[in-house]
Amino acid sequence: MTEAQRSKTWPAIGVMFSTLLLGLFLGGFIGGVVVPKSDGLAGAAEVLLFAMIGALMLLAGAIVFVRRATRRGVVRALVITGPVALVLLAFITFRFIADKAERDRQWQEEQERFKRMRPTAPATDAIFASFRTTLPTLKEATGRTARLGLGMAAPHMGPGVFHFYAAPDLDALPDPANATDSLSFEKGEHFTNITSAPPWFVPAHMKLDYDLLMMKVITLARNWVEVEVNAVDGTTRWVARGEVEIRTWPEFITTVNTVEILDPTTNPLRIKPLDHAAVLADGANALLVPLAVQGDWLMVSTNGLADRIVPTGWIRWRKGEELLVKYNLLC
Repeated sequence: MTEAQRSKTWPAIGVMFSTLLLGLFLGGFIGGVVVPKSDGLAGAAEVLLFAMIGALMLLAGAIVFVRRATRRGVVRALVITGPVALVLLAFITFRFIADKAERDRQWQEEQERFKRMRPTAPATDAIFASFRTTLPTLKEATGRTARLGLGMAAPHMGPGVFHFYAAPDLDALPDPANATDSLSFEKGEHFTNITSAPPWFVPAHMKLDYDLLMMKVITLARNWVEVEVNAVDGTTRWVARGEVEIRTWPEFITTVNTVEILDPTTNPLRIKPLDHAAVLADGANALLVPLAVQGDWLMVSTNGLADRIVPTGWIRWRKGEELLVKYNLLC
């Protein structure tokens, strides 16, 4: 190595190092602009790839430059690139520290918000029982896929008769004289009991000591509701709309105690209600507490799943006519 080559070695190293930093920053900046923020972890990997490409390109250019330039030219280049690289390095370090502090602050706020969202213990007895969804029953019995329907209908449970009708004139008002069958309710010592029922009556959920009786809603009209009266074979009947309380699926799914993901591999817990959002956890065998619903997505609590993750996540609870979760009405 000649004296001239030795004299520009350290300036050359400085130029290459500073251009490497500049390339990382420039490539990362371009990646941040080009890659959609909704890509989650995959997007972060793409931005890193842009940064590496930028660093390699500028480093290759710097190597060619220092080999051909004189010592004076290398020093002049270092005077320009060195301070810029140091400023950018300081800026990136500051942003990293500030972003980490902001994330920690948001995490603390989310924890506080989540604590406020937890319901207090009810003052009265719970109306739901420890029953799970019965939607797979029809498929097991007949091989046919169960209809998801529109939600659940609960009769107003009190002493008297609850009427079932055949396919009605939807423009007409319900008339008990035209009923084809019925349930008879009687007030017991502690709860309302059923004293008579058709042999085909197998509702989606029934536990009378919790005042629980629910049938799946299939069709909804102004004065009428078509309900599934047999969860095993899918038999339906019509009832008077005024004799039932209706909860659509979005309302119903948020009132259950917990849900369980049927297929955690294809439906993991995500950070946002998007199919391509970053995965928080697979949620396998987890009892997830519903908090809110947005279309086909359900916000659930992630409390206890893992340390240092956001307190809420999103799962798909349905897809078309398919329910993607099991639900537990009480525990």
